[in-house]
Amino acid sequence: SKRTLKDFRRISRVIVAAGGAEYIRSLSMSLCSDQLADENTLPAALAGVDVMIVPVLLDENSNVVETKSAWRSATPGENDRNFNSTRADEVICFPSVLSMWQEYIDSDVKTAQGQGFDVLSKGITITVKKNGRILRRATGLPPFGDMVGMMEVADGSKFGMPGDSEKYGGP
Repeated sequence: SKRTLKDFRRISRVIVAAGGAEYIRSLSMSLCSDQLADENTLPAALAGVDVMIVPVLLDENSNVVETKSAWRSATPGENDRNFNSTRADEVICFPSVLSMWQEYIDSDVKTAQGQGFDVLSKGITITVKKNGRILRRATGLPPFGDMVGMMEVADGSKFGMPGDSEKYGGP
């Protein structure tokens, strides 16, 4: 079923991760394969703190293009064991109306490029809080390990949002 970014408000934190094909491959590997000797438990941990990831593939002109097939056909490297492109499906939403996604990320891409960042190879991330506001913009792959620990404090949900007393406790 198709959902809009607005559908995630108050339910999930959304990380929009945009970049070129190699960036999307790296993102896919970080979530869908075991790294080194460890079993990858990131998807479950991210789901546990209500994080959804939207991978957005950009072509050589920084236009948003269909992402799902690039994600599904990613090729593991020598350190990526047990790759399964569906492993993180519980926390992945692929963009569908590409023109709307283009409009959403265009200014962030242009700003990063204007600051000298290679958005296609390094990628950009836009972290959206549960209230719909931007928490942070950054370049590179999302620091998932750090995010798992800080998310509830960062967007204030640990302390409740107006009207959420029954969910989080408090006055």
